[in-house]
Amino acid sequence: MNDKIEIVSNMKMVYMRNIGPYGNKENVEMMKRFKKWINQHQLNDELKEFGIYGVPQDDPGKIPPEKCRYDLMLMTNRDFSKDQMVQTGHFEGGKYAVFTVTHTIEKVNLFWSQLPQMIQNNQLNMRQASIMERYREEEGVCEFLLPIF
Repeated sequence: MNDKIEIVSNMKMVYMRNIGPYGNKENVEMMKRFKKWINQHQLNDELKEFGIYGVPQDDPGKIPPEKCRYDLMLMTNRDFSKDQMVQTGHFEGGKYAVFTVTHTIEKVNLFWSQLPQMIQNNQLNMRQASIMERYREEEGVCEFLLPIF
């Protein structure tokens, strides 16, 4: 099931953050706002090249769900530090194992339930960083990026 290994570059980025349980409707609404913001700022080239990354920042097993942070991020070298709608930062890239999954609740839950076995079966040496989701133009599909050495 391991689709490919990919190196993601260190880059500047913009992001929006929601605090609350993962998978909630506020995250879906944030995605709509983020896509609208991207379109308004003519960042479609960056969107096509990099996609939108969804980055859970906390372990819901250790942090109460209502305090879990979820970021949507887009890689761009443009400066949006004065824009009130987004925050800016620097993404520390690295090596990732990329798994493509149909973006349904059932398939995503299946991915998470099978993740320990997939890590073992693919002999992945995980590094300490968030597992990210990446959304590209193709609707109904997302990629999971597992940080590896």
